[in-house]
Amino acid sequence: MADDLLEAALVEFAAHGFEGASTRSIAERAGAHQPQINYHFASKEQLWRAAVDHLFGLLAADLDAPQAYDDPAAVLQESIRRFVRFSAARPELHRIMNLESTASSPRLAWIADQHVRPRYQLVELAWAAVRAHGEGADLTALEVWEILIGMGALPFANAPLLARLTTFDPGDPRAVEAHAARLITLLFPAPVP
Repeated sequence: MADDLLEAALVEFAAHGFEGASTRSIAERAGAHQPQINYHFASKEQLWRAAVDHLFGLLAADLDAPQAYDDPAAVLQESIRRFVRFSAARPELHRIMNLESTASSPRLAWIADQHVRPRYQLVELAWAAVRAHGEGADLTALEVWEILIGMGALPFANAPLLARLTTFDPGDPRAVEAHAARLITLLFPAPVP
């Protein structure tokens, strides 16, 4: 039941933000009763943190799974594919991040310190290794991060808007793979002859 509550909470927090999400709606979405939330979580804040921990845990399981590459560029490119696939499957992560990132708050400080900063540091290390091998575009790690989040994740978080503007289908696995390939091409452009 706790997992059902976490999944329901992610949908509600992603759609309505912390303030707008109601524990009653979360319980209904999970097929539970309101007191079950109180049984598993001491507060709405604790539920939010547990849901965010759960979601970042799923991301870590996808991104941190072993890779069969020794080349830093190949490792990062595979990580980009995994990130784009995860973003397509779990747009709640970036919807929650978008909502929380609009104003400084204790929740933003917690999510940045607990989850985002460690991920950013991994991107810094990976990009430094790629550049040390003479590969990748002439970008800083921050620029790479911005491209990964802005182009790699936001199209899926903003899928309802894109559906009104384009034919991009975030549920089509071929479209997701093509999107990852475009992102990789931006970060690893072909040498100019």
